Amino acid sequence: MTALIIGVILLAAFGPIFWMLPSRSDRRLSAMRTRARNLGIAVEITQLDALDADAASRVSAGGVRRDPKVVCAAYRLGLRRMAHAAPQWKLLRKADADEGPVPGWLPDAAGGDHHRARNPAVDVKYWTQVAQVIAQLPADALALAADATEVTCWWRERTSAEDAVASVDRLHNSLQKLGEIQLLEDQKAHPDETAEGVANDATERR
Repeated sequence: MTALIIGVILLAAFGPIFWMLPSRSDRRLSAMRTRARNLGIAVEITQLDALDADAASRVSAGGVRRDPKVVCAAYRLGLRRMAHAAPQWKLLRKADADEGPVPGWLPDAAGGDHHRARNPAVDVKYWTQVAQVIAQLPADALALAADATEVTCWWRERTSAEDAVASVDRLHNSLQKLGEIQLLEDQKAHPDETAEGVANDATERR
């Protein structure tokens, strides 16, 4: 009986402390986002429309229409320089989508965030390169976007603790590749202006 009373007292004294300690999941996410920031990636907690939600999730039992959302993190990587002439777009993962430039990914007609479809690309090579980047994204990546200033992946961050940091490194590599695709596409449109901009950037870094 004495031991039980002591146990209850200890639980009452230290229980709140244990409750406040970060969980294994919290520590994993913290490690991932810290790694991302160290790589120059800005992380923002946000949400997207749940495109693959079932009918029950879209309409309540009383017939009220719902707008199901998915909580995720937007990993944003800034470009080395502006790429105004490059295509600007946002693609959403949808398993049965076939009307967009990349199978399984639906163009976001509304634009979402500040990403608006501009400078539409007709070059098949461009979308082939984008598709190669998409193929390297995490299986739980929900969307990908590119504009004149940054490239972004919306991600549910579902990975093991052991692979957490490595998964961020792989995503960083994919975003870098997409950023280079944007810069090259911009350079095609304005080769002289791009060369001048690169020279100015180099001068400012000295």
